[in-house]
Parts: sequence; structure tokens; C-alpha cells
Amino acid sequence: MINALARFTVEDFAKWETVFEEAAALRKTYGSLSAQAFHKVDSKNEIFVLLRFESVEKAGEMFQSAEFREVTRRGGMTAPPEVTFLNEVTSLPS
Repeated sequence: MINALARFTVEDFAKWETVFEEAAALRKTYGSLSAQAFHKVDSKNEIFVLLRFESVEKAGEMFQSAEFREVTRRGGMTAPPEVTFLNEVTSLPS
């Protein structure tokens, strides 16, 4: 498994949120196992999405796909997303 952290800057959070929810099937097609979205405390238009994928290859395919570009366009992105792939090193109990 691989994690991806994607940072988006959007015009309108509510519009982006609707498109993000609609894109669940797209994410699943590319092997997404989960997705969590966060926005900065002081800026709802700066969004971070933490996704878990079956593989880095499938995740990369999604972020490079025409379908993903269309979703980002509909979601009102003001710039291309910044995506970082992460391997989990450890998990500590709370």
C-alpha cells in the first residue's frame, strides 16, 4: 500500500467538496482504499487530501489521467495539485 498527500488550492470550498464526493468512483477505479480531506484552519480554500492506494503505480496513473484533470477543472482548482507519495514508517498507539 501507498499513501498520497495531495494539496489543492480552490476557488470555492463548497464547489470543490461536491466534486470530490462525486469523484469517489474515479478514485476507486484506480485502487484508492480511502480518502480523507482537510482544509487549513485559516483558509478553507487550501485543501489537503490524504489517500491510501493499492500501489504507487495505480495512484500515479490516476493523478496523470485525463479523468483526474477533468475533475480538478470542475472542482475549481486555481493551480495544479501538489502530490507527494508517502510510505508509512510506523504507527504509534494514542
